[in-house]
Amino acid sequence: MDGVAKVNFSRNRKQELNDIVEGAIRKRLFPGMELLVGRGDELLLHEAWGTLEIGPEAEAMEPGTLFDIASLTKPLATATCMMLLLEKGLVGLEDKVGDYFPEYETAEKKGVTLRHLLTHTSGLPDWVDLYSEAQGRGEALQRLLHVPLAHPTGTVMVYSDLGYLLLGEVIRRVSGQNLSEFFHRHVAHPLGLEHTTFHPLERSWDIPIAPTQYCTFRKQLLKGVVHDENAYIFGCEGGNAGLFSTAADLFRFSRMILNHGELEGVRVLARRTVEMMIANHNPSRLAPRGLGWDTKGDTFGYTSCGALMRKGAIGHTGFTGTSLWMEPDTGLVVVLLTNRVHISRDRNQHDMVLFRPRLHNLVICLFTDV
Repeated sequence: MDGVAKVNFSRNRKQELNDIVEGAIRKRLFPGMELLVGRGDELLLHEAWGTLEIGPEAEAMEPGTLFDIASLTKPLATATCMMLLLEKGLVGLEDKVGDYFPEYETAEKKGVTLRHLLTHTSGLPDWVDLYSEAQGRGEALQRLLHVPLAHPTGTVMVYSDLGYLLLGEVIRRVSGQNLSEFFHRHVAHPLGLEHTTFHPLERSWDIPIAPTQYCTFRKQLLKGVVHDENAYIFGCEGGNAGLFSTAADLFRFSRMILNHGELEGVRVLARRTVEMMIANHNPSRLAPRGLGWDTKGDTFGYTSCGALMRKGAIGHTGFTGTSLWMEPDTGLVVVLLTNRVHISRDRNQHDMVLFRPRLHNLVICLFTDV
């Protein structure tokens, strides 16, 4: 990784990490895992364990593998692109969704704003099947626009893929470009994200790709094709999922956020924009959320980054088995990439929920005093 110093990792420390990861592999939590830990511009660790898939002839998981990062698409692509449109004066956080889609001008939905979608407080349900009976993106969009609210707007925080699918469509409508085009032009290309895209099979990259699951809907093992079915019906680039990336690129993106929107002389976002994105926008009675980011607040309880990450840490997880967390005040970055859905969509999900914070607690203890 050019321009990044790597810190030595002692044998004793590595054994502790090996034990927890190899134990998870033996329990069939995932076939393989890639982990990157950094602080500021320092690379503290970049290692991989296990294999790309299940089977006697499976290839070893190697650092630099391409993963379907699933809902990490939300902060990296969708929220970031929305903030770029805000900086250009083309959208406002208090804009009503009905300003862009007349279907939202109803008594129930007329109060839903872009901020509500970004912070998961719109009242939309978490998920609805938009794909199985839809003949393409246009029909799926109409189904999305007519999904009724599950709660009054602003009363609860319900993590919703549907809200981010709507945001992706707002970006498309306002910019006149597909989400993938806008993201590549304004984020991935200027930031130098060499292996981050919505359509990896269209690229001539010679890097391994972690397969996800055999899809009965598409009747194929998914490898380089988005796992999320709703994102698939939206052209493989829904605002909720569809992005593929590597640990190195995710570290690079994180360094840009931690450096207030700039990396190596290239400014992607204004300093004030980053400050606004990573701040909590929800009232104290609701779970804290930034604009696209999960944020660690004051209260105790489950968080995927573990108990030891500091208040104000920001991050996100992906259903396929991925996560990215960082501490703005210390510069710590933890990138965890697995393809756990290759083993099972649901059976290992609870164990993954338990594994993530335990791994983060260990990582933080191992590297706090490096």
